[in-house]
Amino acid sequence: MPPLPSLDQARLFLYRALGTAAVYYLVAYLGIYLGTLANGAVSSIWPAAGVAAAASIRYRMAGQLGVFIGAIGANLNIVPDQALLYVAFGVAAGAWLVAWIPRKIGSSDLMLETIGDIARFGLLGLPIGAALNALIATIALMNFGGIDSGSFLRSFWQLWTADWVGAMLIAPVLLTANSRSWISSAKAPWLEWVGAAIASVLVGIIILGSDDRNSIHTGDFLLFPLVLWVALRFPIGATSMLILFAGAVRIIAEMMQYGPLGPRIQLSDIMSLQVTLVSLSLGGLLVSSALSERRQSEIRLDMLANHDPLTGLPNRSYFQDYLQHAIAQCRRQGGQVSLLFIDLDRFKHINDSRGHEVGDQVLRIVASRLIDTLRTDDFVGRLGGDEFAVVISHPKSHRGASRVATKLIESLSQSFKVEDVRYAISASIGISVCPDDGTDANTLLRQADLAMYQAKQRKSGFEYFSDEMNAAAHEQLLIESGLRQALQKNDFALLYQPKVDLETGRVVGLEALIRWMAPGGKGVVGPDKFIPIAEDTGLIIPIGRWALRKACQQWVSWHQAGLNPPSVSVNLSPRQFSQGGLAQDVLSAIEETGMDASFLGLEITESAAMDNPELTTEVLMELGGRGIKIMIDDFGTGHSNLRQLKRLPIDTLKIDKGFVRDVLVDREDAEIAHAIIRLAHTLDMRVVAEGVESQEVAAFLKERKCDEIQGYLVSKPLIPEAVPSLFNKTFKIGLS
Repeated sequence: MPPLPSLDQARLFLYRALGTAAVYYLVAYLGIYLGTLANGAVSSIWPAAGVAAAASIRYRMAGQLGVFIGAIGANLNIVPDQALLYVAFGVAAGAWLVAWIPRKIGSSDLMLETIGDIARFGLLGLPIGAALNALIATIALMNFGGIDSGSFLRSFWQLWTADWVGAMLIAPVLLTANSRSWISSAKAPWLEWVGAAIASVLVGIIILGSDDRNSIHTGDFLLFPLVLWVALRFPIGATSMLILFAGAVRIIAEMMQYGPLGPRIQLSDIMSLQVTLVSLSLGGLLVSSALSERRQSEIRLDMLANHDPLTGLPNRSYFQDYLQHAIAQCRRQGGQVSLLFIDLDRFKHINDSRGHEVGDQVLRIVASRLIDTLRTDDFVGRLGGDEFAVVISHPKSHRGASRVATKLIESLSQSFKVEDVRYAISASIGISVCPDDGTDANTLLRQADLAMYQAKQRKSGFEYFSDEMNAAAHEQLLIESGLRQALQKNDFALLYQPKVDLETGRVVGLEALIRWMAPGGKGVVGPDKFIPIAEDTGLIIPIGRWALRKACQQWVSWHQAGLNPPSVSVNLSPRQFSQGGLAQDVLSAIEETGMDASFLGLEITESAAMDNPELTTEVLMELGGRGIKIMIDDFGTGHSNLRQLKRLPIDTLKIDKGFVRDVLVDREDAEIAHAIIRLAHTLDMRVVAEGVESQEVAAFLKERKCDEIQGYLVSKPLIPEAVPSLFNKTFKIGLS
């Protein structure tokens, strides 16, 4: 059972019903006056039908009740008392049908702004609704003596056409009365409308100035181009108003042409007037709605071309145009333009772990928060992915955008729920300022992007651009270019650092470490210099493939020489996991080089293993099933999920050197190292301590049952030719 309406709802319903009744009653008297055009019928044009149609469409049941009440009042002294309620019911039923038919086969909101709306309204709803009204009224009048049976068809026809014509003239004006299309700040278009209205009056004067009946038809032909002129230039609201005005001119001219009309007026003349008015209305409305659809399509196309469909914010192209405009205005008027380049932290993790649907919702929430936080005259856009940007124009000041950047970071950091899961995100913001940092859009964007990366690396929230960033970016560009050339020229080399078993003192493994042999006598470039750049640019994928294949080839070469080499481990990048195809790369390298898979180890960082657990588990399960050893590198520096760690096919944990270096002087580091050893053994894993440089540290680790060590105490990374001398060597390590 539907809930009872509130008092306010009931009051509104009553106001609408009574207001409709009053308007219908008043307009009906205009129709009674126009009834002098048709002898023997109520009216040849019934404008109250337009009130009934519009009220029924707009107010539904309230409008239909008001039409019923108004029809009773309007017909009180016109039709027999016994037929009064039937006639009023017919008016209300016809009005209901006018609203129901377009809603049933189309949109629930009839705005008369599309060709479909006009067709459903003017060619289906109105004629069928008017026919129902005319049929009920004619039957009631015939049954109760209002008309004789011989004039049934004529009365039905006149009532039907009168309703249809009246509704076509009046209803569109009422239905578009609240439309913004009536409001225009341009004077010229409204002068055109006034000109068309004056021309319509002149047409009426032409009709009155001639006694020839053909002059009326000539006037009809002149009214059509006037209506079409306005329809081509104006929206539906103004067009419907001119149609009503032109129709009124035509009706008045007809009345004044013949004076008080009697039986001498033929039905064909009345039909000619009605056909003219319906055609005039439909033609003008269809043309106006067609142009309205085109304008809406152009608006939608412009929206798609200049706005991001996901968030509704301006896209990169529109944003750059606005930024260039703001810069030009800054040059003319002074002041500053600050550009804030915003990148969400760890958004990729949400996309990968929860799916793109959740990621899209997060982006919409971010866009909404940016809009709510910024001022109305600030400009925000989405540049792509999880990157947004803001343009702020302000008077000259030192770091004038800092307050805005702080507010944005605070707003974005507030947690929110998506699909019953609570998320909290952070953002890094880079800021560049015009004219201090640049005077064109591309330069400011590039510099704000550099500042954003600095903020992300420092975890500082936001950073301003500086010349030092430019120098660093230039160096990064040179390194990236050099890496591409190094891949082509094979300028990389692998060094090998041994791992020693603390129990036996024998070398039980080798870690392959990549070095870049820079051309031009620049020497060896360490991985800390070029690996981060390779990660950012994606070059780490081909570099990783090269290192894996080279290590396998080197092990096979030692094995074929009868040197009995230990296992060789290769470092994997998180980017290699995210790109996909890692398992295939590893298995292809093993197959093509002839490497024994049981002697190959893969070292992955803790963060890479936990970043996308599902993908990591799938890949490592496949590789571990082939006998490949899986090792977690730099353990203790990430955020391990111990349950996930247990599920992965991990053979070895490597304690990060940051915990190993100070185990003799730092109690917390000593406890952490010992805890990692116990955890690994509990999970049936071996433990390797990295960065061991002294016998005392080695003795500490040996006492706590660490399995292997790696570091300068054993050896620095060696070239391949120097490695075989270690294969049969026994190290005396861990002696106190």
